[in-house]
Amino acid sequence: MIHAYDKVLLNIAAVSLGRMLDYAVHSLHIKQEAALDLFIASGAAELFEKGDARTISGMSGVELAFYVLDKSGAPYERAVQRHTIRLSPEYWSGYSLAAIQWEFNMPFSELLKTISADYISSSYEARHKELLSSLPWDIDDAGRSEALDDLGRRFVSDMIEEFEARIRASKLESPLKRMRNKNGLSQSQLAKASNVPLRTIQQYEQRQKDINKARSEYVIALAQTLNCEPFELLERN
Repeated sequence: MIHAYDKVLLNIAAVSLGRMLDYAVHSLHIKQEAALDLFIASGAAELFEKGDARTISGMSGVELAFYVLDKSGAPYERAVQRHTIRLSPEYWSGYSLAAIQWEFNMPFSELLKTISADYISSSYEARHKELLSSLPWDIDDAGRSEALDDLGRRFVSDMIEEFEARIRASKLESPLKRMRNKNGLSQSQLAKASNVPLRTIQQYEQRQKDINKARSEYVIALAQTLNCEPFELLERN
């Protein structure tokens, strides 16, 4: 696969995106998903995807956050960085997203439909807590730091593997099922929230009925519940 920039720059790019998310969440109090929406809307994500040298390696994470906010026109006040960056779940979320984007050469807007930043950060937080609880009580700072570094490396590798598995699975899943799973809803929960009959949802997902020929009010109701556009639920022939 052709990559937009050399792998030697990947760590720099990933650190920058990780620190951007950490700063946005913990210092500017912007929700992680909102920060990524601004990252995409500002055009910075597209530059990142193309391997623009200034975007991936010419700015610190904080500077990248300012660039995104300035370009998007979102109001903000500069603040002192407040979090221990490498221990932040949002840091590892951004780092993982940059690594996934490089590995699969896919736009951020597309890959976030397959795996969410909130899922990545919550997964890291769970593993981080599990690691800390398993460390010997008398471990020194150097040993703890080494264990955390190893956790980060393994976590990013695991997220890349999970993304690849999701991509493979998504080729078999219907768009409706894929979007439902992304939103963490069961079929019955989706039926209740959208007022679309449960059996109808099951038939669309199993392709027993063609969702492309569904009643428009059903597709619109499902899309509104799943926070997506109606066309994203249609089958692509």
